[in-house]
Amino acid sequence: MKVSIDLAKVIARYDDPTRWQNSTLRYTPPENFPEFAEKVIGRPKIHRAWITLDEYWDMKTDTFYPDYDIGVKRYPDEELYYPYDWKLIRPAPSGTKFRAYLTSHASHSEEVMLNVRRYEREFTDGVLSPEKYAEIFSKAVEYCKELAPNIRYIEVTNEPNLKSFGGLCAAEFVKLYVVAYHEVKKLNEKHHYEIPLEVGGNGFAGMLSEEKEWIETLRLLSESEIKECPMDFYSLHLYDHGATVKLIKQGRFEEAALGTVGKIKRGYANHRQALKKFGLPDKPVFLDEVGRTRTTGIDFDSVRNAAGIIGYLISHGTEGFEGLYYFPWCTFHNPELQISFTQFLLNPDGSYSATPNGIAIMMMHRMQGERLCCKVSEALGPDTEYRAIGVKDADCVWALAVNPTDRVEPVELLLENASDGEYTLELYRCNGVDNNAVTGKGDGTLKLTAAEDVTASENRIVYRDFLSNDGFTQYRLIRK
Repeated sequence: MKVSIDLAKVIARYDDPTRWQNSTLRYTPPENFPEFAEKVIGRPKIHRAWITLDEYWDMKTDTFYPDYDIGVKRYPDEELYYPYDWKLIRPAPSGTKFRAYLTSHASHSEEVMLNVRRYEREFTDGVLSPEKYAEIFSKAVEYCKELAPNIRYIEVTNEPNLKSFGGLCAAEFVKLYVVAYHEVKKLNEKHHYEIPLEVGGNGFAGMLSEEKEWIETLRLLSESEIKECPMDFYSLHLYDHGATVKLIKQGRFEEAALGTVGKIKRGYANHRQALKKFGLPDKPVFLDEVGRTRTTGIDFDSVRNAAGIIGYLISHGTEGFEGLYYFPWCTFHNPELQISFTQFLLNPDGSYSATPNGIAIMMMHRMQGERLCCKVSEALGPDTEYRAIGVKDADCVWALAVNPTDRVEPVELLLENASDGEYTLELYRCNGVDNNAVTGKGDGTLKLTAAEDVTASENRIVYRDFLSNDGFTQYRLIRK
């Protein structure tokens, strides 16, 4: 792989792509985690948080639990009307309760997106009337907004087409969404919030692979009573492994062969075409769950997923991705179930360690300054143009290169228009061994792995290196 970076050709200010982040209620972190995360990966522009309506309000007893014990069952599965994803829920390892969860994340974020879910099936099946669902939904949102005034976005449901999240079709989702939409607008009128609430929804789980259902959702919204602007934002998900499998089963082999970024680019283009077709506004798209691998506890899936996340983040803001924002899944999660996706681990002494996913986010976050013209050629696999990035600030030049394949790949790093003279090139590797607290060595912080003296001659520096399979390296060039 050849990576050519022109130090004299600035294409834009570097827009940190790590400022959109996710939390979870399936394995909630301790109350001090958001403060730690802000220190190492920055203060989120938007942090996605959650409230589960069946934990907030008990349908059987008509009882509200404002500070509920997250993930603690009140009834066995067989006594629930619908089981949802309860089999995958684990209580917070530190006993974090709902108020502390929401307020700790909100206090370390600029704005919050609140996902409101559960009771979708009860609404759809008539067990909860539209009026009752509206009441509970409204009270939950109003309560959360009181706790966290910087909540701006209300996301209605999560992947509702999946069985574990209700198994709704497009028409069922739209019927529920319209009820929720009206409640959000009523709350704005009632309270005149300093930060008004905006409302949107995650129509369906799989961008591209599930786009027929999503396009049907958009069509139904365009014909509904709220058709002028039914969503203030659109939210979609894409997990590359799952999308590839589904696309193959659908006989869509050309799309299945696209890389992680290529699938998103195609799906996003199709989404925007559907908006034009139905006369809907072109609002921001929050790709508020992305990942490369399956949901697993397999240790090596951590670095494999991280290599995919790098590609997503490099594409942020580039041509074809305007108005799209990535929220990689997930800052903190149960390592037994999702070591593939979690960015940080809780250590026995209460400290935190970054997984390769976290290292990838840390690398992208700490670059700042101006984005440089970067060209990649002779690379293995798809998504070639999203395999490297260059950024320059007042003190140094940053470069980051990734190899999201299963083979070792040689790298020729060419830095053009560098003033002649002596430099130090620092290398920060992450692979199956280096800076890998999951399968290799390292304590979960981002550490220097090598430093070499290099010389710029005839205004160029050439450095030859290699990338391990699913590995990535950040380079820092400093003038001596």
